Amino acid sequence: MRIRKGSTTIRDVAREARVGVGTVSRVLNGGQHVRQSTNDRVLAVIRRLSFRPNAQARRILRRRSGMFCFLLSNRDFLHPFHARILQGAETHASAMKQHVLFSAVHYSKETPPDLIPIPLIVEEKGWTDGLILAGAIYPNFLKRIISLDIPFVAFGNNVFGVDGQRQFDQVCYDGIRGEFEATQYLISQGHRSIAFAGDTSYPWFREQYQGYISAMRAAKLNPISLTSRRQLSFIEYGEWAAAQLMPRMTPPTAILAGNDEIAYGLWRALRRLGVLVPGNVSLVGFDDRELALLMDPLLTTVCVNKEGIGKACLDLLAARVQNAGRAFTKLVLATELVMRESVKRL
Repeated sequence: MRIRKGSTTIRDVAREARVGVGTVSRVLNGGQHVRQSTNDRVLAVIRRLSFRPNAQARRILRRRSGMFCFLLSNRDFLHPFHARILQGAETHASAMKQHVLFSAVHYSKETPPDLIPIPLIVEEKGWTDGLILAGAIYPNFLKRIISLDIPFVAFGNNVFGVDGQRQFDQVCYDGIRGEFEATQYLISQGHRSIAFAGDTSYPWFREQYQGYISAMRAAKLNPISLTSRRQLSFIEYGEWAAAQLMPRMTPPTAILAGNDEIAYGLWRALRRLGVLVPGNVSLVGFDDRELALLMDPLLTTVCVNKEGIGKACLDLLAARVQNAGRAFTKLVLATELVMRESVKRL
């Protein structure tokens, strides 16, 4: 029988491959529980007949779209931290034969929830099975998302103002433990005068500051804190911090920066002041972005597994889609101190 290309159905493929329609469907959905030889034969027939499955029909049949949406709020698309989380989610989705779409939303934390402009692909039911929320996540945005009655998981470190009331799935990195270990490392290198620089109005810096304070208290050392809110970029915040710390009667021998951008601003300002890193002041960042490798000396920093966060978000979201009634989960991923060249042993 000659089959006209372009009108091929799944039944035509099944007949040609001498298998059932259900077997062809399993092959199209990743080949699980299908013998390898059978899987190869079905794929060969699909290619020979130029069969293209009707995606809309498959979505209706499965009552799922096979697509998730990475929804980034109040951040630029090329933001290096969140781009790596998206990369981790997308790579993992490909291995699962799923797809991740990207969309963005911008709003003010004062905007009434029902006036936050949600992308159409999110607002209309059926386009996506669930959401990964990243960027700056304020309570009004969470309320808007919850009202859509769609499964979601949030990047928990970036959630503002709902501490103790988090009734949703989330994936976080352990900022408290990460900064605690970074502070302990500086203490082990002989440092006793250690400063922390990071605007603690941001929840992720606030957690890291807790780790710093805990380590300093455990060692019976006095903290040196620059945590005030400033309408500055993170690099500018680092430059401002250097201007506050260096004129002190006894400047610190080490500085913990809230992230690598603040560390870069500190490093740049210290160079202008003739202060050597690590000759005069040791410097530690947080996040382990590409920026850490552009500094001279290379920056010691706390590594956050950004791709791992994306993968964990997707796994948690897929579990929620499979079982909407399961208990909410908070996954906390460990960080790792990456020791490079910017810390001097006293």
